[in-house]
Amino acid sequence: ITDNSGNVYAFTNNLSPTMIAAAMARLSRRGDDMRITLLDEFAGQASKDEKLLQRVITAYGDDSVQQLVGVHLVVENASNLLTKKLEWGRLAAYLEQSTRYIFFDQKDDQGNYKYLVPDHFDDQTKQTFVQSMDSIFDKYSEMVRKLTDYVRSNSDTPEAEQDGAWKGATRAQACDAIRPVLPVATKATVGIYASGQALESLIMHLQSDQLPEAVQTGDNLLQQARKIIPTFLERADRPDRGGAIIAYRANTYQDMKEVADKYLPGQYGQHEQPVNLTDIWPRNELDLIPDMLYEHSHLSLEEIKKEVSSWSYQQKTEVFNKYIGERLNRRHKPGRALEKAHYSWDLICDYGIFRDLQRHRMVDDLQWQFLTPRYGYDVPELVVEAGLEDLFQDCFDISLQLHSKLMSAGYELEAQYATLLGHKMRWKITYNAREAFHLHELRTSPQGHPGYRKLVLDMHQKVAEQHPLLAEAMRFVNTSEDEKLTRLAAEKYTQFKLQQLA
Repeated sequence: ITDNSGNVYAFTNNLSPTMIAAAMARLSRRGDDMRITLLDEFAGQASKDEKLLQRVITAYGDDSVQQLVGVHLVVENASNLLTKKLEWGRLAAYLEQSTRYIFFDQKDDQGNYKYLVPDHFDDQTKQTFVQSMDSIFDKYSEMVRKLTDYVRSNSDTPEAEQDGAWKGATRAQACDAIRPVLPVATKATVGIYASGQALESLIMHLQSDQLPEAVQTGDNLLQQARKIIPTFLERADRPDRGGAIIAYRANTYQDMKEVADKYLPGQYGQHEQPVNLTDIWPRNELDLIPDMLYEHSHLSLEEIKKEVSSWSYQQKTEVFNKYIGERLNRRHKPGRALEKAHYSWDLICDYGIFRDLQRHRMVDDLQWQFLTPRYGYDVPELVVEAGLEDLFQDCFDISLQLHSKLMSAGYELEAQYATLLGHKMRWKITYNAREAFHLHELRTSPQGHPGYRKLVLDMHQKVAEQHPLLAEAMRFVNTSEDEKLTRLAAEKYTQFKLQQLA
């Protein structure tokens, strides 16, 4: 530990995560200083006794103790269909390779582009799949490099200022524009940090999925994590615990799919209106005033509501503005009273945009539909300007043909691999007003991807029409900056920080 006598201390790397969690489990049943508990029960050989640790953890609550141990895991060569399933859980941390800063045309040791080919495809389907993917990646490689050269040759930045930050910004601009042609089968690396409990939930989520890649990855995660924290994952595949949960989730999903197919029409819905605010609560944002006052009073919530009901508009807005406070940057978030207000959305956007926005985990009701080419795609203006529109559209034509062939061959799930990041898809999400401050201000920042900037700006405008005070309080929503200039500024700031560290 870092301090032998103070009231606050941390554990060093000399103690295993399992031992620390077991000692914390005993914390709830002993009145001693935890340091004494460590010496009494876990010093020396006892710290290596897996059976002792197992008994302690089981006796004092596996669920709560699972939350006290964490593990870092990496999934290599995950398709971009799997990455979103890996990042499904709220209570974990994820990082994946960015399509904005990396060229995805590198080949592996066998000379193959990095995309997933499902093992269970029949020979003819596999051959068709590989030919189509290779053709798309060939075109991606040609376009992303031509566009990088085009952006740089047309830059108005003086040659003397064309430094590392400029190169990073121009590369990102080209990658942003060509990213839409990357197939969903494209492989990426995902880093995960999760507690034992969050990891167990993720494993069961994957093992109950219909997609073979997800099931196999769930099995692999369990196998590797058990090498680090075996005691905390004993129940994950036990028939009466993890096995029963996996079966419940898989059976429920299948039953719902069957009943949806039975009672709902099979055609694709409207997609002319990409941003739909389907529900909002409360209708009057000033109904949040009693919740803002609650912690500063000794009255019940109902009594506060009764008092506030007779106040003037000026009194209510005074309270509202005091609660928001003087925000100096987007990280100054107002309090939890705003979590009572909610916005529900039904959205159409391309899968690349969804991949970025899906990372927000403090949300509710996040669900998405099967990926399909049927909702179309957009061609970025920069692609047209550079004379690459035909190559760009060729990729979508190849994708559509491959998707149709996979569907005809009975590979409905796997047909999603044939779609591209630029294909539009349908999803829905609900989040509270406090999360709206974070999401709207972060995702409209000028260095962000222009696709999600536009979508979130549209969402913010719809919130402003219903809740003008809350929308105005989101003062760091960016509506006007030139993303080329501000991305360059962000890159320069990063280079400055690195130089300072050096």
